[in-house]
Amino acid sequence: MAIVKMTKFNLIAFESQRGKILKNLQKFKEVSFVNVEFYESSENQEKTFIKKIINNEELARVEERINGVSNAISLVKKYHVSEKGLKAIMKGNDNYTFEELAKKIEAYNWKDTYFKLRDLGSKKNQLNSEISKKYTELENISLWKKLDINPKVLKQLKTTNGYLGIVPLKLKNQFLTKMNELEYSHYEELNVTKEDVYYLVISHSGNEEKEKLNEAFRTGNFSITDLNIEEVTKFYIEQLKIKVENLRKEKREIKEKIKGYDKELGNLEAVYEYLKNKKLRIIETEKLAKTSNTCIINGWIPTEKMEKFEKAIKEVTGDDYYVTFEEADKDDMTVPIKLKNNRVVKTFESLTGMYAYPKYNEVDPTPLLTPFYILFFGMMGADAGYGLVLLLSALFALKFVNLNNKMRDMVQFFLYLSFSVILWGVLYGSYFGLEIPGVWKLINPSTEFQRILIGAMFFGLIHIFFGLGVKAYLLIKSGKTIDAIYDVVLWYMAITGGIVTLISGPLKLGSNVSNISMWVMITGMLGIFLTGGRESKSIGGKFGGGLYSLYGISSYVGDFVSYSRLMALGLLGGFIAQAMNMISGMLSTTWIGMVFVPVVFIGGHLFNMFISFLGAYVHTSRLIYVEFFGKFYEGGGKPFKEFRTESKYINIKD
Repeated sequence: MAIVKMTKFNLIAFESQRGKILKNLQKFKEVSFVNVEFYESSENQEKTFIKKIINNEELARVEERINGVSNAISLVKKYHVSEKGLKAIMKGNDNYTFEELAKKIEAYNWKDTYFKLRDLGSKKNQLNSEISKKYTELENISLWKKLDINPKVLKQLKTTNGYLGIVPLKLKNQFLTKMNELEYSHYEELNVTKEDVYYLVISHSGNEEKEKLNEAFRTGNFSITDLNIEEVTKFYIEQLKIKVENLRKEKREIKEKIKGYDKELGNLEAVYEYLKNKKLRIIETEKLAKTSNTCIINGWIPTEKMEKFEKAIKEVTGDDYYVTFEEADKDDMTVPIKLKNNRVVKTFESLTGMYAYPKYNEVDPTPLLTPFYILFFGMMGADAGYGLVLLLSALFALKFVNLNNKMRDMVQFFLYLSFSVILWGVLYGSYFGLEIPGVWKLINPSTEFQRILIGAMFFGLIHIFFGLGVKAYLLIKSGKTIDAIYDVVLWYMAITGGIVTLISGPLKLGSNVSNISMWVMITGMLGIFLTGGRESKSIGGKFGGGLYSLYGISSYVGDFVSYSRLMALGLLGGFIAQAMNMISGMLSTTWIGMVFVPVVFIGGHLFNMFISFLGAYVHTSRLIYVEFFGKFYEGGGKPFKEFRTESKYINIKD
């Protein structure tokens, strides 16, 4: 249970074998490449012996195909009738080994399917655009459907002028007033909407009449419209409807053709994953270098995998390669971090990852946080019924649901937490918020919450002291024993002495105990003050540093208070559960209320369970990150990234 030891490799092989080597290393998976460092002359680049590998064109092609396949998948999925409900969840994604995936794609003529779907998708989009345009045109023309003449005729009049136009509804009266004053002009109202009025206007072309008409147009804000059609409106509308229906028919035919590729969906998803991994190979290739005949590959591998790594190289190159290995320096900050823990602790590695991976010279905090996380989560969930539901759900998922590795780790994470929730529920005597008569319980949360608070504080003290103990261990391990005394032992004295002094009175421990604990506290505080600024060279700096270190006592007070949430969340979940039971009981007194009892009881408890577990997850994480990690853990390591992409549509099994 520790940080995996890493080894740096330097590999030289023939350039002609580079592609096959990278494919085999991707199958091997546990390799992290680093940039090959060399001097490249910018003045005379063509004469440079070693050159970087640039694959911009190939990368662009693969990205284009990935986007195309992704669009094809989305297109087929629109008409794909997928399984739903529990059956679909249990089935999950298809499973492949990396080798099976490669063989499947090599045997599958995916390009033909891809290009046909691309064309169908393009045609479908084109039809959608045309239909949309026709609908817009139909909507606009329909506003003039009462016009029973060909609009083209209005442009052919000799002694009169014809106009089609729109007047805002609010200006209608002013417009008509002006129009009624004209002697040689006629208007016809064709349509009225919420905002506008549509008119046909015929007027004598004489200058005087035209001038008066323009005045009327200005008054009514008359907007002249040009209907670019050459037949009577109602006939044109009928033709438009026929065209729209023909386009929709063609779209339905395209839709049926796309549906015919439903069985290809799984294959396309496999192609997508294959291309994503191919893209990764191309990207990583740019970290390599080459000469005219050879390629140079540098990277990190787990030390325990050196044999398998070299075997993967030999499978491609035979003996035509040269490789050197160099064990990683513990203080090298560039070493990628990979954690290795037992089955239980491994599921808690995500918590460490969310905070920060350790540096190569640090310890893996995951085994240290795991027992506390399980303990605290259970104390906040604290209901045997809820824990049992969580346990059974996790067991069902692990047994019957096809999970990927990431989801499996998450389910196992909650499986281990469920035991703690059940245990604390039994100790509290809480079973879905019910207290069962005659069933043993250690403590009654409703009446003995002070004892729970004291217990929470006690666990908090152990948690903090354990964190300080880890800090002391790390300091002693690095040869800083005196620092361990200054930064840990003195704090043990100050905190322990302070706590014993405070409780000696209420617990009647006697004056001797009180006096001794007080002097232990004073000694510890004095030591903190005198040593807190020891790194400073000036007297003022030492004084200020010591004073600031001593002020850190206030943060410990805050830390202890934080652990009260162990009590608060546990009680809150229990009280809400009891409230749900009470409401259900009240409803059950009437026939109508009985109908809602299952909904309130099951729905209420499920909601409370979700809220309780979410709160427990968040607040336990906070106690770990702030109160615990803050005592000894720095982090800042770079996680080891395996030479694989994260799967979206399939599960890759090793």
